[in-house]
Amino acid sequence: MMAVLSRGNLKKLVPLALSVMMLPVGLMAQAPPPTPVAASQLVVFGNGLQTPLRFAGESIPTNQISLSMGATGFYDDNVLQRNSLRIADEGVNFNSDLTFLRQTENVTFSFDYQPAFFLYNNTKQLDRLNHLGTLNLTFRLSTRWNVGLYDTISYQNGAFQSLTAQQITSGLSSPTALNQSLIPYNIRTLANTSGLNLTFVKSHRTSFTLSGNFDARQFGSQQIVGQSLYNNREASGGFQYQYRVTEHTSFGLVLLHQDSTYKGGTGFGSDRRFQNESVFASVESHVAPTVTLALFGGPQYVSLFGQSASGGVLRQFQGAGGGSITKEVKRTALDLSLQRVASDSGGLYTMVENTSVTFGVRRRLVGRWEAGLQGGAARADTSLLQLGKGRVDSLQGGFDLMRPLSNGATFRVSYLNAHQLTSGTLPISVNYDRDLVTVAIDFRLKAIPLGH
Repeated sequence: MMAVLSRGNLKKLVPLALSVMMLPVGLMAQAPPPTPVAASQLVVFGNGLQTPLRFAGESIPTNQISLSMGATGFYDDNVLQRNSLRIADEGVNFNSDLTFLRQTENVTFSFDYQPAFFLYNNTKQLDRLNHLGTLNLTFRLSTRWNVGLYDTISYQNGAFQSLTAQQITSGLSSPTALNQSLIPYNIRTLANTSGLNLTFVKSHRTSFTLSGNFDARQFGSQQIVGQSLYNNREASGGFQYQYRVTEHTSFGLVLLHQDSTYKGGTGFGSDRRFQNESVFASVESHVAPTVTLALFGGPQYVSLFGQSASGGVLRQFQGAGGGSITKEVKRTALDLSLQRVASDSGGLYTMVENTSVTFGVRRRLVGRWEAGLQGGAARADTSLLQLGKGRVDSLQGGFDLMRPLSNGATFRVSYLNAHQLTSGTLPISVNYDRDLVTVAIDFRLKAIPLGH
């Protein structure tokens, strides 16, 4: 690590990173970290929002502006994420988190901005300032009408660059969300996910929601083995009926239309357009005071526009579904989710049949220690519409061990392992194994209350 800190350009780069992270310098004082508040979920399933996994009774701070900062040392045994060109390196990361939280009778608003500056010892081309911003808003227009807006935008160089402590989310993700299970080779990525929901509350049991979503992901121009990645744009719209069967159980019916365009790649054609019509039934139930169960399922009708691949088809019916179970008690919180839908392939290919399972566990240990364990497995099958004969299997897992220190600081040790394997006949092979170890100290600065 000393080799990193002694590099000649450190004097130029570190002040730049610190100036960005210290922009709201007036917030400096000590306090526990606030937790970002997601906009209230207006529907059971399909709006793209997931809630953080919490212990029973864990509170969510609101009506405040807060700032936290951190410094991390890390070791990565495959920074380029290529087994054919394996390079190990170590470096340092300086990060910050600016959070704005506001909740009133009619409005819930949250904004979270996380810049992160990376400095490597040998792979200098990866020295970058990454950005992640998230906005959630719900507004009560009247006693019967509610509107919800969310947007997440990220600018990232390389993979696994979120070295700050990440919240474990619970519940089902949206079927329109960008594929996060498969990770291509190391490259610059610009991604945006946004949506708008308008809900009419007919009664305390019944509501109707119109939703629109836009997702986009664009990669840098770097190529591997003569193949570039697929940039993706998707617009979707949906209608949902929700009925509260009992005090603890809700039923929903979702009609969803997706229009996706893939450009830039060559393995399955440089310009591909798909449309996906889905009908999903969903149910969410608090089967016990600390246990929540969510399920969804239904048919999907996928269409390919333009010339089909050799021997391929233009239209195909398939089934989709998934479920999650969440348990939140005083010392342990856990979530297990399973999902199978037609989705994008993270930039590697066009639309695929994606099957994924994820889990997350939080546990309070002795003293003030807390541990987090999360992981998942995924398979992307390119045989959808017979466009290919291959699949990519991905496996990820890791843990965090954290302990609060004095003056609002937190010490954290993390480990992440990832494994990805390509099989069959595919234009891009993305086989790799990767281990990432981090040691960090996060400094939590005092929040400024905004009133009520």
